[in-house]
Amino acid sequence: MSVVDGASPQPPAVVHDESPGSDNSRSQRLLPWRELVGAGIYVALLLVVARFAAAPLANSDTYFHLRFGEEFLDRWSLRDPGSVSSFATASWLPTQWLPEVVMAQTERWFGLAGVAWLYGLILVTLLATLYLSARRWAGPLATTGLMAAAMFVSAEQLSMRPQLLSFMMVAVTAAAWLRTREDQRVRWWLIPVTWLWAMVHGMWPIAIALGVVAVFGLALDRALPPRKLARAALVPLGSAAAAGLTPVGPALYGAVIGVGSRRQYFSEWGTPDFTNLSWLVLAFLLAVGAVLSIRRTERSYLHIGLLLTVVACAVWSWRTVPVAAMVLVPLIAAQTHSAGAPQTAPHRRERQLLFAVSVLAVAILAVLVPQTADEPPAQPSWVDPALSSLPAGTKVLDSWDYGGYLMWRYPQLDLLMHGYGDTFTLEELQRNTDILGVAPGWEGELRRTGCTVAVLRPSSALTRALISKNWTIVHSSNGVAELRAPDNWLKARENS
Repeated sequence: MSVVDGASPQPPAVVHDESPGSDNSRSQRLLPWRELVGAGIYVALLLVVARFAAAPLANSDTYFHLRFGEEFLDRWSLRDPGSVSSFATASWLPTQWLPEVVMAQTERWFGLAGVAWLYGLILVTLLATLYLSARRWAGPLATTGLMAAAMFVSAEQLSMRPQLLSFMMVAVTAAAWLRTREDQRVRWWLIPVTWLWAMVHGMWPIAIALGVVAVFGLALDRALPPRKLARAALVPLGSAAAAGLTPVGPALYGAVIGVGSRRQYFSEWGTPDFTNLSWLVLAFLLAVGAVLSIRRTERSYLHIGLLLTVVACAVWSWRTVPVAAMVLVPLIAAQTHSAGAPQTAPHRRERQLLFAVSVLAVAILAVLVPQTADEPPAQPSWVDPALSSLPAGTKVLDSWDYGGYLMWRYPQLDLLMHGYGDTFTLEELQRNTDILGVAPGWEGELRRTGCTVAVLRPSSALTRALISKNWTIVHSSNGVAELRAPDNWLKARENS
């Protein structure tokens, strides 16, 4: 009797499950060597980030975040913070106070080793976030390849700073909107994520921007019914409102806008070097995304909108180059996935393994950092006794890139410069830039500050200029020098 007549079919389809979502189907589509190579790349990335985290905290900005966190723990108000320098008098509001407080409290409990471990935890979590944001659509090898490229693009900005958490949240937000196109589910949890983000780092408006781009893309794609699309549009609106409900209050909006006026004074906010290798790798990823978008049989305006967002981030500034990379990881993965094809999301065993190796990595770091990262980077032997002995309130001429460490290590000093630009007025930023760059009029500006001690790089143009003005080198080494002004330096400032 034929099957049509009602006879039972042969059993192989039951014994060997080849359904689209089955493990057997997945194992046939995904060769074992690809899984093995993907796992190898992931482990290699874990080793790299562990090496980063196990080293002494070298970025000067890490230390000014620690100092600010200490001030918030002890005496500063979030809505009316103070200043660590008499040379920084701007009215400002904190945009990354929550991780600063966590960093400072961690240091109080566990020292710098604890902060280094926290750094490693964030990096390991960033890796896991990138993996899960792409793995739903791409296989392990493609996913880890995208991760490796994104981490390479972002490497110069992966120091222990709150912006790391922004990079993580960018990937989460982009992946969430890509999944909304796929399953038509509105992800309301993006609103509280933005609320948290607004306390973590000043890049939180990116959440709103990605939401607006996504809603327009979903509308053009006709991916959601009208009523559901209207609900999706409430997510970026709700996110914008949520940002004003943090302890800083609605004034946070103005604080973020004010950052843009200072971008000319900081290299990270400058235009990227388009010949830099990390930017070229980003350009390659962007080209891959563009080609995949063109070749798709089903055009997606959401994908196109996100690609245009990536282009804007890639050319806007160095600070937004990693943002572009974080968006591209889930975007390229989603573009490689054919419409109607079965999902490649990791099965439970794979997720458990991911969790296990992540926990193992941070556990190993907990053992390593007390031996490797419990002190800041080594300084010349004269630095600590010389600077510790300076009287409280001593006005010190320093540089942007050294001020963060100095303000943390020697809180009694009144430093001319440090890297937290929000606390300076535009006039003060210009003054510091003129002095550091030995611009016309720099000498008069320096005299008016009242600084008689300088802690600078020996090879800098300013150090050479000070020597020509009879400043004396008191101590010097390869990386840092202390100079003192001549006795008549301040007497001449009235005539400057």
